[in-house]
Amino acid sequence: MKAKIELTTARLILRTPDEGDVQSIFSLMNDREIASSTGFRPMTTPSEAEGKIRRAMENQLMFAIAEKEKPAHTIGVFEVTPHKINTTTGERCDYEICYFLHKASRQRGYMTEVVGRMKAYLFDERQADMLTIAVLPRNDASRRVALKNGFTYKGLNRQCGMTYRDELVDLEYYTLDKEEYLNPGKKTDKETIRIAEKQKWINDGGVLYPIPGYATLLPCPGSGIFRICEEPRSKRLGLEKIDETFTFNFKIYDLDYEDVMNKIIKTWTSELFAQSDKNLGVIFNGLKGTGKTIAAKLLSNRIGLPVIVISKPMEGLLEFIQSLCFESVILIDEAEKTFDDEREVLLKMIDGVYNNKRKLYILTTNKLNIDENLLGRPGRIRYIKEFGNLSPQAINDVIDDNLNDASLREGILELMDTLEISTIDILKSIIDECNIMGEVPSDPMLNIPKAKYAVRIISFDGLEVNFHQEVQEFIKSRLGPNETVEEWLMKAIGAIDEHKVQRNKDMIEDKYGCNVSIQSRPSITPFLYLGQHIKDGTIITEPDKLGFFTLDSDYWSDGTELCCVAGKGCRPSLYRGKLF
Repeated sequence: MKAKIELTTARLILRTPDEGDVQSIFSLMNDREIASSTGFRPMTTPSEAEGKIRRAMENQLMFAIAEKEKPAHTIGVFEVTPHKINTTTGERCDYEICYFLHKASRQRGYMTEVVGRMKAYLFDERQADMLTIAVLPRNDASRRVALKNGFTYKGLNRQCGMTYRDELVDLEYYTLDKEEYLNPGKKTDKETIRIAEKQKWINDGGVLYPIPGYATLLPCPGSGIFRICEEPRSKRLGLEKIDETFTFNFKIYDLDYEDVMNKIIKTWTSELFAQSDKNLGVIFNGLKGTGKTIAAKLLSNRIGLPVIVISKPMEGLLEFIQSLCFESVILIDEAEKTFDDEREVLLKMIDGVYNNKRKLYILTTNKLNIDENLLGRPGRIRYIKEFGNLSPQAINDVIDDNLNDASLREGILELMDTLEISTIDILKSIIDECNIMGEVPSDPMLNIPKAKYAVRIISFDGLEVNFHQEVQEFIKSRLGPNETVEEWLMKAIGAIDEHKVQRNKDMIEDKYGCNVSIQSRPSITPFLYLGQHIKDGTIITEPDKLGFFTLDSDYWSDGTELCCVAGKGCRPSLYRGKLF
């Protein structure tokens, strides 16, 4: 019997199997999922494994893969099949190699490590002239291992393989010859390099599946709008064309997006940015109905690249997008929801560290609560466009196009000025109501977002509770006739220097060690009442005649804060009273 072979890598042992590996190898080669992706017929009894091991001990064509920490436990198999070929220059020996791992040991880079060690062994000690790997088109993992180890795609043979279910299948062939092994990166065939860098596609039932390297297939999916499809059985990802371009069956009104569109296109197409070979990230943010998604689709149409729409995370999505060997737009609508649980995947995609070609990422968000590592990082997200209220021009145009009774126009404009936010959907709903009822809606039943009241509040932040009453009495005793607390606080009482005036507010801050601030706060009513939650706490005493009240604060450690109403609440005008 021949001596056992044992090779090692940083983490693994590759050795001739023995009788102790019977159960482990049977378990691996009885697995139908492994058989389906590799091509062998599943074993049915442990005796088959025992026979295979005996042959391997004799011919040394099979190796058991084990972790160094558990050398007796087989986690994978590596097999070689030699082919003697007679040529005009003499006999040459080519080896076809096959490999697989237990599912629990995958996605750790083990097989890349194994193939790297075995190719050195086969070329240096077995005197191989060429190594070949045959890959089923659905076996993405084996393909990646081949490419990472310097193998070159050589072709696709149609229906030349057979599965254990007796199905004819296509096989992709990847090769590495001795010259390429000895001189990595210095291939003599420049045409092979040029072809291998192009991505080709198999069209299967309307879905395009990529094959790295050359085949007489499609160079890329071409222009159009695509979505990502997952093959149910193999989980392989591909692209399905859904349209030639984004189309709209409605009129698009002024969305105030031309400036940002021009910036994005100019940056993407500039020679300076193109030379950086970096991705470009853009966020269109705004509430539903503000036009951000329409703008994203219009930009996608205008940029003239294939557009890939991502609607949900998928297993292998990151690697799939990175592997695309053509420039493209990646459109992710409502990105903060789509990648809520997969933010790391989104970050890595936009970073594009392992990109084959640069990508333009267009993200739409309802709220800017996506990963904080995207905000303030222009290397990832370069432009952020906020979509908000309708422009006066858009409001005029929508009314002109949809309102039946022109006499209701002014009433609609007044109503729009009282809203919290204005969108096309809200405006059209108001116009529909006018067309149906014959009058501008004035009751609260129409579900539109009316603006909250703004109440001006004086806060004595940090004032100790035992000084609350003293401060109130101090200010009350100094107020002039009909003078408000705010007016008294802002009254000048001297000069600090030639540039700054001292006010009563400054004197109170110095005297009592607090900070006096005056801010407008949103309120559901124009007045304040006991138990109302406002600012950062709950009102625990009602405002007195001068407006003083106390707040059970959520912010200050002592819990109670002195405040004062500075002015009666009013609805803020959406268009500041200058709509038209």
